[in-house]
Formats: sequence, structure tokens, C-alpha cells
Amino acid sequence: MPTDAHRAYHEHLLGRMADVLGVDLDVDLDLARISRADLMRAITRCSDCPDPSGCELWLDEHAAGADEAPALCRNKKMLEHLRRGY
Repeated sequence: MPTDAHRAYHEHLLGRMADVLGVDLDVDLDLARISRADLMRAITRCSDCPDPSGCELWLDEHAAGADEAPALCRNKKMLEHLRRGY
């Protein structure tokens, strides 16, 4: 079972990935585009990532923004769906 610190780290990575893609997860929650349960599942998927350091590198390299998530992102489909606005 992941520790609280491990989960918080991956929640942070997911938030950074959303920001880089121009996705506002808080707004998506408020508008019911995703549920809290969806967000928790996304954090769990992120915490199962085999290469979080690769994710961090990608995020650092794309801090100014990106049109799509990297192939390694376990939340690529969800984030791109939200980015397109459905």
C-alpha cells in the first residue's frame, strides 16, 4: 500500500501534468466533468507509474505547455479527453 508521501508525490505529478496540458482539474471537478472517485483513480494510476523520474524530466522540459501527454503517462487518455473539453 502506498504511503501518504508517495500518494502526495503522485498527486503533485498529476497536477503538474494537468497544468502543462492546460487542464484545470478543480474546474473539471466543479463542472462534474470528472468525479472525486475519477480523480482518486487517476492518482492511483499515476502512483503505479514505472518511471516517475522520466515524468518529472518531461514535465520540466514542457513547463511552457504541451498539446498532449507523453506516451508513458498512465492518465494520457483522461487528461487529453479533459483538454479537448469532451
